Amino acid sequence: MAGKVWFGLMGSLETRVADRPVPVPPRVRSLLAILLCRSNRTVGVDELAEILWNGEPPRGASGTVRSHVLRLRRLLGEAGDRVGTSRSGYKIHLDPCSELDIMVFTELHEAARTAARNRDWPQVSRNTNAALELWRGAPLADVACDRLHRDEVPGWIQARVEAVDLAAQADLRLGRTAEAVLALQRLAAENPYQESVHALLMEALVAAGRRVEAIAVYRRLRTVLVGELGIEPGAQAAAAHQRAIAAGALKVRAAGRARAEPGTAPVRTDRAGRPDADPHAGTAATSATPAAVHAAAGDEVGVLHLLPAELPNFVGRATELDALLGGGGALRGGGALFGGGAPHGRGTGSGCRPPSVGITVIEGMAGVGKTSLAVRVAHELVRAGRFADLQLYANLRSFDPHQDRAEPTDVLDGLLRVLGVDASRIPSRVDARAALFRDRLHGREALLLLDDALDEQQIRPLIPSGPGCLVLVTSRRSLAGLDCTTPLRLGTFSAPESLDLLDAVLGAERVGAEPEAAMRVADLCGHLPRALALAAYRLRTRPAWSLADLAGHLEDGGFAAGVGDRSLWAAFRSSYRNLPALPARVFRLLAAGRDRRVTAQWVAALAGLDVHTARAALELLVDEHLLLQNAPGRYRMHDLLYAFACELSELSDLSDLSELSELSELSELSERETGGLARASA
Repeated sequence: MAGKVWFGLMGSLETRVADRPVPVPPRVRSLLAILLCRSNRTVGVDELAEILWNGEPPRGASGTVRSHVLRLRRLLGEAGDRVGTSRSGYKIHLDPCSELDIMVFTELHEAARTAARNRDWPQVSRNTNAALELWRGAPLADVACDRLHRDEVPGWIQARVEAVDLAAQADLRLGRTAEAVLALQRLAAENPYQESVHALLMEALVAAGRRVEAIAVYRRLRTVLVGELGIEPGAQAAAAHQRAIAAGALKVRAAGRARAEPGTAPVRTDRAGRPDADPHAGTAATSATPAAVHAAAGDEVGVLHLLPAELPNFVGRATELDALLGGGGALRGGGALFGGGAPHGRGTGSGCRPPSVGITVIEGMAGVGKTSLAVRVAHELVRAGRFADLQLYANLRSFDPHQDRAEPTDVLDGLLRVLGVDASRIPSRVDARAALFRDRLHGREALLLLDDALDEQQIRPLIPSGPGCLVLVTSRRSLAGLDCTTPLRLGTFSAPESLDLLDAVLGAERVGAEPEAAMRVADLCGHLPRALALAAYRLRTRPAWSLADLAGHLEDGGFAAGVGDRSLWAAFRSSYRNLPALPARVFRLLAAGRDRRVTAQWVAALAGLDVHTARAALELLVDEHLLLQNAPGRYRMHDLLYAFACELSELSDLSDLSELSELSELSELSERETGGLARASA
């Protein structure tokens, strides 16, 4: 290959040969953009024509494509040989690490994410800033190609949002609060539906001492989401909002202690910081103004009522709600809620006899609606008169692609501050913080919702000890190692529930006008609540579309797209990335099972594993809710997970699966893999 080249897609299409700009006319520009988006891959003439003319190529389109290719080669001059020809089509040859901006951006973005996982914030800042310098404006701004704008551009825009998000996180960690706020304000204005951006903006504003502005950000976000999409902000934004409110309450309390008005009498408080009914009881005394007493009593809005808002379009789950809230369920009538242990759950032996805290774990695959159900259950309990004064919430962010996983020590720090413990009195060790947390909840009726948990180790320090407490946990993993729990494995919607959700978002009249198309949409979404919701919200923003049009979009692979940062593929990807190496490779291999149903013997034969190791890997995937098991020894994939696995297998060379035979001995796996795999195969 001759000629030094540089191509830019992040903005108007930029073409440079030997550092000189090369003007490219419109139709050839679209052809070049298609080849660049598929650089180093052969694109057939028919496919090029299909994309160039938006699915309706004219007669003689193949000849026109060939003439465009010849013209492109002439325009590139000494670099014309970069455009190669084969029997099957055309390919542009590039060094992706130095000759195409989107590929360079991707490399820098991935390096920044790795640095963030390692908490190397200076390196995160360097990588994200270098990546963002490549961004020149709206991608493919001067390329008239609907297919590229539909299939390629949304992913690039989301990657830029994530990069700005990471850069802001780095600025906050490095004390550059003003820079973080400015960058996030611009990004929030550009992305009014992007909840993660608004949540981080609220955090940055609180860090900058601008709490009122942080609360205003949440109110604007909620107005947009409810008014235009009919949905409430998610757990991440709601939690940031509550932290902003709680920060103000703590300031009021501190101010009350520091500036007592003349003539005020000392106010005795209990362990939660509330005024004690008996002035001679208790041990903590503080001088406070009336305003400070009011705040200390828990009357500051939302301070001790931290539950996220319920989804306005919550439908279905009658069986699950009855199991949790009904007469014989886990959360009522002598169940775990009232200190009865876990009568129907794991570990129901003598070690779980009352009195003990009630723990209910709602587990299931990504997008199945675990958080929505847990929040609904929590609010139902409050409406029934339970936990009226103390409702706590923590997002553990175990599968959040945009933020670090919450460590128990940090979660306990936040919970203790909300409960009124002065920062100077919070110990540094996690076991000491856990003990103080249990002490603060002793003798109180408290509801604690722990969302998006990773494993038992993350949960155990956060469990209170009193029989009046209830802990609701959501997780994409089976938490079988957590003692005294009531598990609820959440499946996908039934067909009527799927249609109910479409009715709730789109209106019963619109769905009733196209019943067959509505059921087709539900089937294409695999009756997965998040997929259905995203599809319905997409249709709401496309008034010209019918339900049949939506079904066609989904058939063309529209699952990866989402509203704001709620991409279904991103949720699946975060589950996949938490897998150990062997189960991750087996998951990709399952794409070869055309009927989506496999056995351990099939996997063992294809991957060169012994049956015991193959079965153990499959059982771990079941525990991770990436695989279903309807009968012993028989495994199958949800349709959308199968589509995701197929995409992964296309991106990964499956020829390396022969290397799995090198891992056939469990003794060669990490402690996490051997423990989990051995338990699963027992």
